[in-house]
Amino acid sequence: MKFSLAKAVGLLVLIVSTSSFFSSCKKPTSEPAPVTKIKSVFSPEDELTFEYNNNGSVKTVQLKNSFVTSGDLVNYAVHYNAQGKITEIVSDEDIRIVPVYAEGKLKEASFETLDGTLLLQTDYAYLDERLKTVTITTAAGQPWMRFGFDYTTEGNIAKTSFFGQDPFNPDQFMSSGTVTYTYDTKINPLNEVRDILHLLWLPVNPNNTLSEVHKDRDGLLEETVNYSYQYHSNKTPKSAVMQSTVPGQATENINLFFAYF
Repeated sequence: MKFSLAKAVGLLVLIVSTSSFFSSCKKPTSEPAPVTKIKSVFSPEDELTFEYNNNGSVKTVQLKNSFVTSGDLVNYAVHYNAQGKITEIVSDEDIRIVPVYAEGKLKEASFETLDGTLLLQTDYAYLDERLKTVTITTAAGQPWMRFGFDYTTEGNIAKTSFFGQDPFNPDQFMSSGTVTYTYDTKINPLNEVRDILHLLWLPVNPNNTLSEVHKDRDGLLEETVNYSYQYHSNKTPKSAVMQSTVPGQATENINLFFAYF
């Protein structure tokens, strides 16, 4: 994984189109769970693909993303203990993601080289059983990124607040903007594999995003994004058109496709 604040924030903005970052433990009440497993979500430039073990757990993840992987296809192998908890995720770029759980919740995760050299540390804080903040620090303990979350009553993220390292006070965070969301009432198939995606910093919500409003640190509009879905008979997404509008620029349409086993 290639680490860059701008690229990682861009990843969250893009993937939020099909999910949302670190959903709560509360289950959605609007629709039943899908009977099929998600195989992939892809657009002309990006791809997220899963392979499963015989017991239904995720075996591998392939991620191609113009932000985090710089357009490269990166493969991740997922390893478990006897209780079915993830012990590590190893990429073909020789990065290990090692999670730590406490009381059944993801507490922290370290990003390391294969020889154990720490690159980044991620810490997770909860409020009322929902993830409230994700804080990422460097190996030296300095702030790198932080994400704060506010939720809807259905358990979807209503607002994400982004923070980066303050260049004038490197031991502190500074605001870098917000994104607010609305959702449909259909099941998000990626919610079934949220444990894996949480560790890869990919957002997962119970329902599918309908709109996003992006604002900078001063509250000025940067972008609006709207999604139009086609659904299968079991009410899982079949495809979507993501329409992005940046003030002063032409509207851009991006096609998203969902494939299932």
